[in-house]
Amino acid sequence: MGIPTETTTTVTGLAVLGHIDWDSESAVNERVVMRSVGASRSRILRDQFVRIEDCNGTHSSFLGRIIGGPFFPDDRHKSNGEAPVIAEVEIQGELVEGRPLDTANRPAPGSTVRELTTNEIRELIGCHGDMVLGTLGGRPDVPVCLNSRSKSVLPRNIGVFGTVGSGKSNTAQVLIEEAASHGWAVIVVDVEGEYVALDGGSVEESLHTTLVKFNRPPAGVSDFHLYHPASCASERQDSKPFTLRLADFETNIVVELIQATMAERNALLDCVDHFQGRAGSRLVTTESEAMLGLLDPSPQAKLPFTLRQLRDRANERSSRNSEQFDYQGLAVKLLWLLRSGAIDQPELRGLDPAEMMVQGRVTVIDVSVANDTVKNLVTADLLRKAFAYKLAHAEAPPTILVIEEAHSFISREKVQTMQATLQMLRNVTRRGRKRWLATAFISQQPGHLPPEIFELCNTRIVHTLRSMHNLEALITTTSDMTREMWARCPLLGTGEAIVSSPQLKRPVTVSIRPAHSQRKFVD
Repeated sequence: MGIPTETTTTVTGLAVLGHIDWDSESAVNERVVMRSVGASRSRILRDQFVRIEDCNGTHSSFLGRIIGGPFFPDDRHKSNGEAPVIAEVEIQGELVEGRPLDTANRPAPGSTVRELTTNEIRELIGCHGDMVLGTLGGRPDVPVCLNSRSKSVLPRNIGVFGTVGSGKSNTAQVLIEEAASHGWAVIVVDVEGEYVALDGGSVEESLHTTLVKFNRPPAGVSDFHLYHPASCASERQDSKPFTLRLADFETNIVVELIQATMAERNALLDCVDHFQGRAGSRLVTTESEAMLGLLDPSPQAKLPFTLRQLRDRANERSSRNSEQFDYQGLAVKLLWLLRSGAIDQPELRGLDPAEMMVQGRVTVIDVSVANDTVKNLVTADLLRKAFAYKLAHAEAPPTILVIEEAHSFISREKVQTMQATLQMLRNVTRRGRKRWLATAFISQQPGHLPPEIFELCNTRIVHTLRSMHNLEALITTTSDMTREMWARCPLLGTGEAIVSSPQLKRPVTVSIRPAHSQRKFVD
């Protein structure tokens, strides 16, 4: 699995790149300057990790990362007749028994700077694993992988961010492929219809040679299922329709997603209480018992009310409108939901986590034709039911929920009026990770996400972002990236990303591998 890790580097990996130069007046504690010769120019690459062997013997060696250069000073300072090349190196720590530790010192002038072998780099970064993401930036011989069985990676949630055309969707697809191939159930909320052909192999022939290098030949996902909301047609004949059921939602979340006023909220609560009282619902005493009611997807499931019944009840009480209760306004918004055709269709099944949470299965919920409210209701329904299923079935396989365009589901601008939705999201993501239920948030507008989302995403994959509004949202919530690394973010090429994860000992730039399955639209 993966690509070869130790080929030519056993010979060239210990080659000398250069030596530490004398400090200038502008020197800072965390950086040194390496002086080399022109012949080494092709091997001096930004983001490359190096070993610095201290020449005075006080400290055995330091770990460094080239962050600037190669630069070419005036050739009047030739060394041995050859124009010098210089580079700026960031000190990552002192190497003690092969591990980088914090240091209060710096390597002395004249210290030797050497390349690292492939295995040394992987050990120092911590990028061993079974999920192949790609290769280290500037080092195509160094695979970067994540561990599918580590609770510090997928269960602690993932954020994938990047502008249009940056490779963000390909990265999401790679995560889907890798998670499924290592026994995870994967459920994708597909807002653009990009992932409806994952059961087919990649048709990008120009990438097939690269895929073979990763031992990932073009191939579709083997266990693939496709669903779409009622009334929202799918281009594929084998896509299965499902219905949303309003009774499955917490009332306060419905209030937020239909953007009800306070008076409309009060009216909705009154109508819901009326039907629950008629149904003779007894007091539920445990969380598990409350969740079990969600997990019967059949049309015969006993529900206290339907959308049409709620709307009729609101119409009946419209004559009782007041400042505190707006039944008429509520009826209008419920009618709009009714006209969507996606809710409480009596002949259709609801979302069924049992069908989706199967080891190695990829389920795509195609909401590309739905309006924004239906898309958000589908996302909320999936989150709540997946968590309920995990509570009731501890034996269910590890599961990851992929939420595309997460900023459309919950945004910074609306967060004050979506506290119930945000609390549900916190509950699912924080408590779900203990049960191997993970969430991947995909967004091209991280600046529009509330800060709480970043707190929930411990692994972050950041593609090109040029807007300072989007960059600042990540900079202020990601503590382990240097300013030099953030400065490179707007300059990343398509498919390149900065990866930060609890598994990795430091953030790295990664060239993400191509997806081996098919995607409808390509960035």
